[in-house]
Amino acid sequence: MVRKERGVTITSLTIYIIVSVIVLAALAFLNINVISQIADLSKESEKTNKTLKAEAFLVGDIKSASRVLDFSKTHFRLDNNVEYFVKQNIDSNSETTYELYRGKISIVDKMAEIAFDYGGSGDDEWLIIKIDDGNYMSGDLVLKVGRGY
Repeated sequence: MVRKERGVTITSLTIYIIVSVIVLAALAFLNINVISQIADLSKESEKTNKTLKAEAFLVGDIKSASRVLDFSKTHFRLDNNVEYFVKQNIDSNSETTYELYRGKISIVDKMAEIAFDYGGSGDDEWLIIKIDDGNYMSGDLVLKVGRGY
């Protein structure tokens, strides 16, 4: 009489190893995708935060002034001794980026576009600021100089 041996056969061990490798590969693939999505989100929020930071400085300073003393497409000076200007940078790949300065202090850098426009006269002056981070936040910020809307 042949005795039946219980235990792990080579076939069952091979199947177990193959299934384990497939499960580990699937988990690694999911992990890589989740981490890359998190990295993309953090880049998006960084760009959005830079744009919001620039807008907060601009709104505060323009609303606390009562007149625009000097203006061009790349700079403006207000009567509250605040001056903004845009510096254009071209990197080694011939990509153009812009920096926004408040006086001598850089507020934001590596923006796709920053430009100023001016409208009105006398007590009804408007500044139009175009800010574009290149991906997610862009548009014109239209602000009346001084208090009011």
